[in-house]
Formats: sequence, C-alpha cells, structure tokens
Amino acid sequence: MRKVLITGGASGLGYALAQAYQTRGCQITVLDCQPPPPELKCHYLPLNLANLSPEQMPVMETCFDLVICNAGISLSGKFTELDFAAEKNVMEINCLGHMQLLKGLLQQNAIQPGGQIAFVCSATAFLPFPIALAYAASKGALDGFAQALEAYLIPQKIAISRIYPGPMQTPHTRYYPVLGSRKGRDPTQSVPAIMRGLARRRRKILPDPVSRWLWLGSFVFPGLLARKAYQTYRDFLN
Repeated sequence: MRKVLITGGASGLGYALAQAYQTRGCQITVLDCQPPPPELKCHYLPLNLANLSPEQMPVMETCFDLVICNAGISLSGKFTELDFAAEKNVMEINCLGHMQLLKGLLQQNAIQPGGQIAFVCSATAFLPFPIALAYAASKGALDGFAQALEAYLIPQKIAISRIYPGPMQTPHTRYYPVLGSRKGRDPTQSVPAIMRGLARRRRKILPDPVSRWLWLGSFVFPGLLARKAYQTYRDFLN
C-alpha cells in the first residue's frame, strides 16, 4: 500500500488529490490547520506551517512514498499598501514552512528511497500576477527550492515534480475579491493530469489548458504577457 502525505489536504486541490489517492487504495496522511471532511479516511495531523520550528515538527510513524507540498495562502491588494507582516506570513506558509517540513522528514528518514516529492507551484510562474506579489514570490521561491532539492536528493533517487495549476475554484479564491464572479477550474478536473504526471515521475506538470498556454506564451511572448496582466488588473492597480 502506497503511503501519501499531503499538506493542505483538508480542502481545495489537496483534498481532491487525497480523495483520488484514497480511491486508489493509498494510505493518506493530511497535514493541515483544520481537519478534512469525515468522508476522507486518513490520518490527520494538525500543523500550521507558519513559523514552523524543529520542535513543532511531528514525529512520523511511517515512511512515505509520495509527499505533496500543497498548502498555501495568499494576499491581494496594492503592493505599496499591504502590511509586510502579512506578506511574510504568505512566504512562511507557502515556502519556508515546506522547507522546514521537508528538512524534518528527511532527518527522520520518513521519505522512501526512490520515493517522490511533489510541489504545487503556480501558473504565476509564467503570467505576472500584480495584485498578489507576495504569493507570486512565495511560489517562485518554492519552485526554485524544488529545483535545487532535486539535485540534492539524487543519491536517494527521490524524484521531484513541480505542478503549475492555473486558476481553480477553491477556498483559495477568497483571497482575491477583486476577481468578482470570475471562476477558475474545478480542482477535480486537474487531478487526473496531475496523477498521470506523478505516476510518470515528470519533472514539470501542466495540468490544465490555461497553464499550458501560459507556459508556451512565457517563451514566445514574455513581454506581451506582462502587459496583458497589467491590462487585466489596471482598474484595481490605479
């Protein structure tokens, strides 16, 4: 039985992935601030990734085949008007907390040699997101950490996969009231592509049409994407 650890697995994409892996017969462990819905049969560990210290690191009683670093928060608004402490909290949860978590897991030998770590990054790697600079920065930092970790873990043969989902209709949208009624993709629609990519141990996974178009556009029309991002949010930024 494969053992899967998912951060932020109580809702959104993390919950959709937890459900999908559970139906495949996997043993699921969820790390989150809130418990997942009772229909998900899993081992739940309450954990806040913000300012996670070594002393707060849970002792794992199992060794995981797959770790999915999914938990994340955001903050939107005009960059010059946002509270810096709130922006630091975004960095802590989205990136630094996952760094500390993985450090602890590796120190405990809680990831199987030949296993896999997946990072849920963001399509903001390809399209500038000027209303959420701290979020974009945190996901960019997570992306860079994942790339470096891949080389570090070569001796253990632990594969690294980076996932770049586009907009999704999850509780995460509460951070972007400026978007109004515009909705993203249902996370369950992206799960099959993510699971296929992870099964094939792909380094990069673009799970939806938006992420694939933005990835292509970032190579072909990088300047155009920046201008498009400004035009999209111009009324909010001015």
